[in-house]
This record gives sequence, structure tokens and C-alpha cells, in this order.
Amino acid sequence: MRHGVRSFIVLLIAVGHVAGQGHARLPLTLSVSTQARSLKPGEVILVAVTASRDVDTLDGTAFGNPIEFWRATSPRRWLALIGIPLDTEIGRREIVVHGTTADAVSESTRVSLQILEGGFEQRRLRVDQRFVDPPPSEIDRVLAEQKRLDTLFATTRRERFWSGAWRSPVPGRPTSSFGRQTVMNGEVRGRHQGADFHASTGTPVHAPNAGEIVLAEGLYFSGNTVVIDHGDGLYSLFAHLSRIDVRPGARVASGDVLGLVGATGRVTGPHLHWAVRLHDVSVDPLSLAFAAAHVDDQSAAPSSAAHRSRRR
Repeated sequence: MRHGVRSFIVLLIAVGHVAGQGHARLPLTLSVSTQARSLKPGEVILVAVTASRDVDTLDGTAFGNPIEFWRATSPRRWLALIGIPLDTEIGRREIVVHGTTADAVSESTRVSLQILEGGFEQRRLRVDQRFVDPPPSEIDRVLAEQKRLDTLFATTRRERFWSGAWRSPVPGRPTSSFGRQTVMNGEVRGRHQGADFHASTGTPVHAPNAGEIVLAEGLYFSGNTVVIDHGDGLYSLFAHLSRIDVRPGARVASGDVLGLVGATGRVTGPHLHWAVRLHDVSVDPLSLAFAAAHVDDQSAAPSSAAHRSRRR
């Protein structure tokens, strides 16, 4: 009888110990991988994070900017696209990722990247002088249009419209690479923050991916211009169109016609200028297409469609 009581007491102690272990908080580990065409300024990096357990929140920083992750369809996997700013100095830079679980277990991890020299070439252009030094009558317009674009690109809608591969907006390869130092009418200007595609006037311009039209009008420097909000801080701008075929507020799918190639605004001839802003960082559209092609999970857009404005 005593033996049976002793066994029962031992069993209770053992069960109590196991139950206590069940309440222990499991550790969290974060595995981070990156994919990019190159690690030069203006390039886009795909960041993939796999957590050892479910996390409620995942955030991080890179190049002084916050990282905006989205949940992938695979369990415990998160993805993000980040841009390397054009003014990033060469050398070691870190991506920092921080996750927190529902039971308040937190973990941070760091990934070191070796940023390479851009090696951007120079391009010399001859254009109408009024597009180098706008006349006094156009100054207010130029400043107002730049302010509108700055405000637009600084706005992040926490809803992702794009998915799948990115297509070229017109046939052919770009004729002027992103990041080139521009010398215009003998004066040194800024870097070329887009990709130019040679195409004849009237060539249809297609949406490279899905999104919402947020601007469709003539601007002083870029001529007839269309801007697509692809969601989650990603924008495409198409300039110098001869005709615009969309209106603000319209939703477009990949391949939809936005307008026709032209030579409006500051140009040397007919072509399409495609620029991309990623969380207010100017990046090479071709690098975006490369990084997005390696997204292995196309998840649903976040439920919140709130807008947030953020100045960098």
C-alpha cells in the first residue's frame, strides 16, 4: 500500500514537471537570406526571413530605412524588397531583422552586405535650353510638380497589388542605363534615375505589373506622364508619352496599355523613360524585375489599406 502511494506521489511530481515545461517559452530563431542582381547603389535586394516559430511582428532596417515585410504563403516565412540608395558608400553595411512572437519572445539577427562601387558612366545630352534652365514663368509650375511627386512617392499604402513576374513596358532592351551622370547642354546635372527604352512614337506602353493609376497628366520635365502605385511603397513612372490612355483611380493589370510612346517634355527624341521608387528610394527598374523574379511566394495583400506618409 505504501509502495502504491509512493508511486502515485512520484507520478504527480513527474506530471507537474512536464506541465511546467509546457509553459516555458520556446526560443525564436530567424534565418535570413538575400537575393540581388548586384550589390551596387540603385539595386534591389530581395530579403527572405524564415522563423523557427510563428511571429506576430517582423521588422528591420537597412541603409538607414525601415524594412517593410509581407507574410508569404509558406508558414513562418516573410519577404521584403529593399533598395540600395544611390548615395550609399561602398563597404560593409548591415541588414537588421527583429521578430516578436505572441508570447513576447523576441530575436534579432544581422546580415552583412559588401556594397560595391556603382561604376556609373556619363552621358551627354543636347536639349532645348528651356528644359535645362526653365524660364521664370515656369518656375512655380516646376516646383509644384516636384512637390507633388515627392509627396506621392513618400506615401506608403499597406496593400500590395503586384504579383508574379515583371514585364518590360515596351519591346527591346534599355538604351540608357540607370545611374549615369548626366551632362546636359554642357552642364553637369543629376544622375539618370530610370531606364530608357528606344521605341518609335505610337508604340504601346504596357503596365509592367498590376497597380492603381495615381497620376496621369502632362508635367514640365517628363511630358505626358503616368504613375502606377503597385502598393506597399512601390511606384512606377512612365514619361514622355505621346498619348495617355488611363485615368487616376483606375486599376490596371500587368500588360494593360497605359498610353503611347512619344517625345514630350525634356527629350532628345522618341523613347520611353521608366523610373521606379521603392519606399522613396530610386532604384533600377531592371534590378527590380530581377529581384521580384526570385520571389518564391506570392501572398495575399495585407488586410489594412491605411496610408502612411514618411519622409526619409
